[in-house]
Amino acid sequence: QPVIAPSNVFTQFGGLEINTSSTAVQALTDAVLYLNAYPYECSEQLASRILGVAALRDVLTAFKAEGLPSPQELEKAVQRDIDRLQSLQNQDGGFPVWEQGRESVPYYSIHVAHALQRAKLKGFTVPQEMQQRVLEHLRNIENFYPSWYGESVRHTLSAYALYVRKLMGDVDTGKARTLLNAKPLDQQSLEAVAWLWQVLSDDAASKQEVDAIQKLINNRAVETAGAANFTTSYGDEEYVMLHSDRRTDAIILDALINAEPK
Repeated sequence: QPVIAPSNVFTQFGGLEINTSSTAVQALTDAVLYLNAYPYECSEQLASRILGVAALRDVLTAFKAEGLPSPQELEKAVQRDIDRLQSLQNQDGGFPVWEQGRESVPYYSIHVAHALQRAKLKGFTVPQEMQQRVLEHLRNIENFYPSWYGESVRHTLSAYALYVRKLMGDVDTGKARTLLNAKPLDQQSLEAVAWLWQVLSDDAASKQEVDAIQKLINNRAVETAGAANFTTSYGDEEYVMLHSDRRTDAIILDALINAEPK
């Protein structure tokens, strides 16, 4: 790779640093270290760590950073996190933030169910009874929304629950189509639209809806010379969804890969 040195510069200041690696995965090393060392363990944080490590299970041997446990140790940590989540699960099948017996929080419950299923798909051992109970919770997730939740948050949580149910083999295209058609597409959060897209992607009866979703996603991309990103908002209730624009990008990227894997 040719490098042309700039002229008319003060050579005593600044410089050029180049890092090489045999795999692009190495760029994720700091993120894996951060996940492994994260000291707090509410249900969302445990689930997020499970999601991260499970997603990388096939390539963990590529990480050789100082201070990083072996792949075997990381896998044991995932099982410990699953056991910890099992001890947090409420009688209603949902999950509180910190302590069993506290109110089940909709986003946390759905997120934990997502992490458990992703871990199961990667070969980790997830108690069947634990998963069945949270699946029942997701089927009736609307019963657990606090009265003060806004319409956009409710709509998006229901979409997320439908997406996770599909991952768990419990596909409900009827409910997904009803939810999608409940209001104009451009008035829905992009996360909800992307989650529903994956639920409806294999349903021949939903071709019209899927085509409309693809058009919306293409129109809402904010493109620069080297990147594209998406933004969505829940107003003052963003904290209820633990929202970030990077997560929106990731959810839409996942949906795009699902739609056009090549």
